[in-house]
This record gives sequence, C-alpha cells and structure tokens, in this order.
Amino acid sequence: MDASFLLPWLGGTLLPLGALWLVFRWVLRRERCFGYNRALLLLAPLLAAGLPLLPLPALPAWLVAPGAPRVALPSVLLPALPVATPAAASGAGWNWAIGLYAVGIGLALGRLAYQGWRLRRATRRLPREARPGYTLAYTGGQLPTSSFGRTVFWDDTAGLTPAEAAPVLAHELAHVRQGHSYDLLWLELWRAVLWPNPFAHLLLPALRLTHELLADRAALATPAPVAYPALLARLAARGLIGGRQLPLLQAFTFSFTLTRLAMLQNQVPVRRWKQWLVLPVLGGLWLAACQSAPYQPAPSSAPKPGAVADQATPPPPPTLTTVPVSAVDAAGKIYTYVEQMPALAGNPGITPIIQQILANLTYPAGGHKDGKVFASFTVQADGRVSDPSIVIGLAPAYDEAVLAAIKKLPRFVPGRQDGKAVAVSFTVPVLFKENQ
Repeated sequence: MDASFLLPWLGGTLLPLGALWLVFRWVLRRERCFGYNRALLLLAPLLAAGLPLLPLPALPAWLVAPGAPRVALPSVLLPALPVATPAAASGAGWNWAIGLYAVGIGLALGRLAYQGWRLRRATRRLPREARPGYTLAYTGGQLPTSSFGRTVFWDDTAGLTPAEAAPVLAHELAHVRQGHSYDLLWLELWRAVLWPNPFAHLLLPALRLTHELLADRAALATPAPVAYPALLARLAARGLIGGRQLPLLQAFTFSFTLTRLAMLQNQVPVRRWKQWLVLPVLGGLWLAACQSAPYQPAPSSAPKPGAVADQATPPPPPTLTTVPVSAVDAAGKIYTYVEQMPALAGNPGITPIIQQILANLTYPAGGHKDGKVFASFTVQADGRVSDPSIVIGLAPAYDEAVLAAIKKLPRFVPGRQDGKAVAVSFTVPVLFKENQ
C-alpha cells in the first residue's frame, strides 16, 4: 500500500460515512425502526470504505449539460495533496503518512486488546451458572449488571426484588441473544481502520444507544408487575452501577437514560420514507463521485465540454423534538401500550400533557433548585387522573408542587385497547431551572 492509494481512499470515506451518520442522527434516531438503524450503523463503514473503490464510469449523455464547466470534487481530507504521480506519492516524502496511519491502527487495536484483557481479568474468577442459551456470572458488586458475548454479569448485591429483576434480566438477555457484543467489536475494528475519519468514532455511541433501545423493547414485552420505564428511571437515579465500568460491557444503566425513556413513550408509527432516504443519499454521493471521473463522449458524437452532474439531493431532515416520557404500569388493568393513548381533549399527544402540567405548576418559594422530578399518574378508563406519585424526587417542596400541578389536570379522553376504554399510567419528567 502506498500514499497514492491510501490518502485519497481515506479522504474518499469521509463524505459517505458522514452522510450516513447524519441520516441516522437527524432523521432515523427518533424512529422506532431499531433493527433497521442497527443494520445501517453496521453497514455504514463498509459502504464508506467500498464507495471510493468502485469503478467510476463516465456520466450518461442525458446527465451532461452542454457548455457547463467541468468541476472536480476536491479532496476533503487532503485538499492540496501535492502528489503528481504514483511514484512521487510512494516516495520517502510520504512515508511518514503511511507510518502515522499504521501507528494509529496499532494504537487502536492495542487499546481494544487491553480492554479485552481487563474484562477477562475482572471476570475470570466470578462464580458462574450455566443456563439455557447463556451463562450467569455473579459479580458480588464488583461489576454492574451487564453482559458480554454469551455471559450475563449479575450484580447480586443490587437488592432487586424478583419483580424488578425479571425485566432487567430480559434486557441483558436481549443483548446476548441478538449478538450486540459482536456488533461493538465489528465497529471497533472499523474504527481502527478508519481512525482518521471523525465519523468512524461517532458510530459506536450511536450503536450503543440502538442496542439499548432494542433491549428495552425486549424487556418491555416481559410480563412484570412493575412499570419498566419507571424502574429504569429509578435505577438510573440510584446509580445502580455496582462497581467498575468496563468499556466492552453492555451495562443496564450504561447511558442515554432520558432518550431511552422518551423512546419507550414514543407511539408514533415508523415513517418508512425516512428509511428509503438512504438510497438517494448514496445515489447522490455516487453521482458526485462519477462527476469527477474523466468525461469520455460517445464515439459517434462531437466532442463537448464536460458538465456538472445533477446530484440527487435528499429532502432536508425534519426538526425532531424530544417528547417527554410516558411510562405505564402493567399491573392488573393498567396498560403499558394501548392502541389509542389517553390525550387531552382536542390535543392528542404527550406534549400537550406536559405543557398543561407546566402551566399548572407553581414554582416553590424560598430559593431555587435545578434538577428533574419524575412523577407518575394514572388516567383511568373514565378519563379521571388518579394516583399521582413521585418516582424520583428533587426536594419536598418541588415534589409537592409537581403533584399539585398533576392534580389540576383536566379530564382526559381515555386510552382504548381493543375498542374498550382502559387505564394507562404515565411517568413524566418535570425540569426545574433557576431562571424559571
């Protein structure tokens, strides 16, 4: 490998990988197509690495505008690379670039090997129990409840009740059965290969979030007498981490708690057009790359000046707003998900509910305190609001202010399941700021 290949190839991965990551970040991240998002993130580095290697044919005549000037795509990573010939690029003057690239790969792979060694060292002496399809290792508080490969590391000092333990275990088993650890290793290897590309380092946190949402979906489907979203919020607030955090583990309280709670509430159907948006983005990148290839007119036509290819520009992504969270108690006749969620009369959706709570809220007198209060309440089958309670408190005065605001909520249009009105429980965060 010489610089005449390596440097343009690395520069050519920047635009496609950046475009795919931005499609995920601004278009698909808040959609509930978690399996699709996972596949996109796993394929993104492969597509970005392969696109610069594709043969670039001349553009068809119908895409060439006669008389238009030819515009070549500049190198984003190396805009003024002074390489005239392959021989010059592979000379001693560019050996430092190849050496630097190799050192970066070595450091990244060494870091990954060190993380694997740390995990092995921390877990090799843990007592284990073989179970169907996985192994349960008891950490005794040394490691958080987490998973890697086919092993679930269980913090038996966390004090979870059997009702709380069931959805947490289901969450970790989803990581195991769906092979999430191997996904992370795949992207870690690509991050080592593409380390000069900044977007290669943004894919891992995006994939971790997608893994958590997939596991949350599996946990939510587990029958349990406790509300999973409220349990997630409570455990995150308690800091139930149990010990050292190791980078390769899929920890239950890893991060993204508010995003995960919001997605548990999100009832908006997946907008399929957003998934198809990847195709015009890739097509536009390929056309742009073809534009910079040498133009060769057909033998039967007169020579014409080169032209700029029309690029398929995807529509701008919509502005996404993080909606507040709705949690549901699955005990008895209180539902988690229903076909028609409760709503205020004439104002469907969770946002008007939060706005009404904030409108009812009276800020506590005597000082200010920043933070969040997580409160829950139930919308009964007749639309009445009942059972307001604090899931995660901030201070007594603030907790009481939130409960008072919830008690002032008007009667709802009740939720419906199978055509029948049912009770649905909500958990919402209320943010207090000093400048309120």
